[in-house]
Amino acid sequence: MTTTRRKLTPRRSALLLGGLALAASPLLSGCYSGFDATTNAQSTMNSGNGTQEIVGDVRIENATLVTGPTGSKSGTLITTLVNTGRVADRLLGVTINGVPAYVTPGAGELLPATAVNFGYDGDFWLNTYELDIASSSYVPVTMQFENAGVRSFSVLSVPPTGYYEGIAPNPASKPLQ
Repeated sequence: MTTTRRKLTPRRSALLLGGLALAASPLLSGCYSGFDATTNAQSTMNSGNGTQEIVGDVRIENATLVTGPTGSKSGTLITTLVNTGRVADRLLGVTINGVPAYVTPGAGELLPATAVNFGYDGDFWLNTYELDIASSSYVPVTMQFENAGVRSFSVLSVPPTGYYEGIAPNPASKPLQ
């Protein structure tokens, strides 16, 4: 008895290779490791790339606390506030590590569909002059808006080096109230 072997045609070869590649792709893909994979969770974590928060129609983008010069107890909260609503809003106050922050006068007005930068590429500042934290720790921040409400969250503190070099409280010392 003789057995005949089927010869693979180019079409059958392509189908076979395509099927094998499709079947092996989940095993060979290093990025996907289930719903709890770090690649799926990074956007919900606080990191040196900034914290993202939403309160009402206001988005708090890339909030990060840059600590002041060595030996000082100061720090600057860098962030962008975006009013996605149709009504103007106003930043009423900020606390950093439980202490009221200094907000540049006139900085709180958030017109509809506009963004306001604080501490980096902007003219406005959110500073603390009584910061007593360990290096590279998470610091509680609370922001209160006239219409959007109140939002509390944590931000990572980073030293003023590398990407954050040159970011320091403005004014350099606590203004008289």
